[in-house]
Amino acid sequence: MKLLGIDYGTKRIGFAMGDTDQKIAFPRDVVEGHVKALDYVDRMIDYEGAQKVVMGIPVRHSGEEGRLTPDIRAFAKEVTEKFGVEVLFQNEIFSTKAIQQGTVSKDKTDAASAALILQSYLDSVK
Repeated sequence: MKLLGIDYGTKRIGFAMGDTDQKIAFPRDVVEGHVKALDYVDRMIDYEGAQKVVMGIPVRHSGEEGRLTPDIRAFAKEVTEKFGVEVLFQNEIFSTKAIQQGTVSKDKTDAASAALILQSYLDSVK
């Protein structure tokens, strides 16, 4: 099954594609803005065959959710209602920081973070 990974941010939204059979995620694109992000989700469902979406959600070690969580959940709800796909959540607390410590260019950080979130999900599924 093909999955779309999303690293949601207030300015930029990163996307990745993955597959449950191959169990590997690849960074795709970064878009700016809510409307462009919804258009991108639509394209990935139509053209790439994404059947589910995995979104990163920040959960601290204490179990408390991060400040962006309400925005992430609202976007996820909109994706489900608009496109009829299930949205799953994966903890992303260290994803962007981990990517920034690597060699990924700044303009691709959000897509790489989306891939890391999606890969984390794929690794957790048996």
